[in-house]
Amino acid sequence: MASSNIKMLGKTSNNAYSDECYTPESAILPLLPFLDKDKTYYEATSGKSSNIVNCLTENGVHIVGSDGRDFFGDTDTHDGIITNPPYSKKDKFIEKCYSLGKPFALLLPVSSMQGQRRGRMFMENGIELLVLNKRVDFTGKGSPHFGVAWFCKDILPNNLMFR
Repeated sequence: MASSNIKMLGKTSNNAYSDECYTPESAILPLLPFLDKDKTYYEATSGKSSNIVNCLTENGVHIVGSDGRDFFGDTDTHDGIITNPPYSKKDKFIEKCYSLGKPFALLLPVSSMQGQRRGRMFMENGIELLVLNKRVDFTGKGSPHFGVAWFCKDILPNNLMFR
């Protein structure tokens, strides 16, 4: 296998190297029409990048960044959570969001639908998907090789939507 393929596989695996995927505006804007502008959302991973906070704020959504606080120890999550969590920690993020009982939107690879643990959580708690029709270019280099969707609870009017 070519070294570029090995690097790419490492970038999308469940490891810290794969967690550096900053959210471009093209991935955030499809969620915008479904957000309640009377609520204040919490961006749980805005310590390194504030793309979600900046984009939503510019579009009239009230959102507060984590400023590097640990989401798993944080109890002040406002009215709901909107974040692009580190993919290596997606199960922990999903579990924490369900335990808070607040609306959430997590930007995750479409393949996150699979998995016994996640499947149980989705069946027991419900899940809404906003599937993005175009793959998101997280690197700015083009040719994204995986699709993403907003995995939501109490955000979308339907369980499955495409944008």
